[in-house]
Amino acid sequence: MNNFSKKEILLVLLCLLVGFVLRFYTFDQKSLWVDEVYTFNDSRYGFKEQIAFYKENPTFLHPPLFFILTHQFYPFNNPERELRIIPLIFGTLSIPIFYLLARQFSTSIAIPCTISLTFMTYHISLSQDGRSYALLMFFGMVCLYFFLRYLKTSEKLPLILTSLFYALLFHTSYSSIPFMISSQLLWFYRFDDGYKNPTRTSFLTLISLTLIFCLPWVIFLGLNYKNQPIMNPYHTEILGSLLSILYWILNDWTPHLPLMIASAILLFVLPFFANNKKNAIILLALFSFPMGGLILFCKYLNITHFITSRYFIIFFPLFLMSIYLSLHSIEMKLHHLKTFIRFTFIFILLFIGSNVTILPLYYQSQKQDIKGMVSYLKSHLKPGDKIFDGDRILTPGILHYFGVYPEGRQYSVKFKQEAGNIIEYRKSFQYQNELFTIYWSNSCCTQYVADGSRLWIAVGKDSAKIFKEDSAFVFTGYFDGSFLNWTRFPTDASIYLFLLDPSSPYEKGIDRLIK
Repeated sequence: MNNFSKKEILLVLLCLLVGFVLRFYTFDQKSLWVDEVYTFNDSRYGFKEQIAFYKENPTFLHPPLFFILTHQFYPFNNPERELRIIPLIFGTLSIPIFYLLARQFSTSIAIPCTISLTFMTYHISLSQDGRSYALLMFFGMVCLYFFLRYLKTSEKLPLILTSLFYALLFHTSYSSIPFMISSQLLWFYRFDDGYKNPTRTSFLTLISLTLIFCLPWVIFLGLNYKNQPIMNPYHTEILGSLLSILYWILNDWTPHLPLMIASAILLFVLPFFANNKKNAIILLALFSFPMGGLILFCKYLNITHFITSRYFIIFFPLFLMSIYLSLHSIEMKLHHLKTFIRFTFIFILLFIGSNVTILPLYYQSQKQDIKGMVSYLKSHLKPGDKIFDGDRILTPGILHYFGVYPEGRQYSVKFKQEAGNIIEYRKSFQYQNELFTIYWSNSCCTQYVADGSRLWIAVGKDSAKIFKEDSAFVFTGYFDGSFLNWTRFPTDASIYLFLLDPSSPYEKGIDRLIK
């Protein structure tokens, strides 16, 4: 099982080359989107400054490892490139690692898994995104690889490396905790005859080593916790039902309905066709229980933050390997049909085809063209103009591309609440020696033009449809964001820019249909 054929090695190297080209192409050509602006701000500080920040903010949702790694490219002279170098490197390296991991389960699924990841548009997008998800998935696969190597060899080094990569996962994202817990089910996974069953001592050793590597950070956070809020009070998203979240995870990972249906069926029938049904159930439980459990946990605690498939990317390798193991089991059971139909080959074609059809659209589209919008504003702003952030998410990106960086880790805004439950945020900044202010309010927009000044309004598609119906709001610009990996993949985060000018209320804007 551990013998690598020359043909397989060449094929993996070819996948690595193709995967790199697909992930490198246009990776630095797109505007930063708002979460990448947060990465920019969080990564400006070195190790000492990071420790000082977490001492004051122990409940910050993201641990520091990814920010410390990204800081190595500071100062960010070209942030669209430098913030994405770590994801690009580890996203590309995930291809051969996935091959090695899949071989631990079955040599028959290693190449299909590798080819599928190479052309997966979703993973390509994460490899071009200045966030920690590509790195997290890489660490997760390496962790599983060493875990399985220990289960097969009983050698001490793989067990030590497993605990070390658990710690790297923990310090990269707290969302890895369900993975760290659920992966303990692998202790019950049984390989072919000839491998020793693990002992209780090895289990305790792994847990002890992991705690040794992780507890210092946990103790540091605990000692500095002084009833700071865990959730950002500005997060007021609706979580959604369990079924809807699982549906969109499946939609993101297996684009287009035929691939979704085929994947769901293959996962369902795996225990029925697998020779070792216990192993099949364990493999399914490895990713299904923590995903469902985390969603129910958030609902129980009334956590008001959306859940996206990106938060579960660490489970994707298990998800895809389960599908190909199911296909392999079906082919073994129905071996008499192998001459006429090859189910694995058909699924590979379906998987690649479903991704290749959306890949050109991904390359052509922006994630969230804040840079383009700010470039437009720079050439059209007049003294006294105001900006209205209609969806309350663009302000950090607007400030970033105006060259206004926060004094600390994040921007501070002024907040006020008036009679009638009217809430307003505002953030002022200077550009070319002129003072401008960005607003958001649940009441818009006449109060901002009562003094005769002009108001620029940046909104998403849903709000744009409403503004376009009123002729007083002049539609001045569209800035693409049709392929953002946000609440789902893709999310249309395009920006529509309107101008409300009291001195010329019926000026004609651009003629563009908003669907």
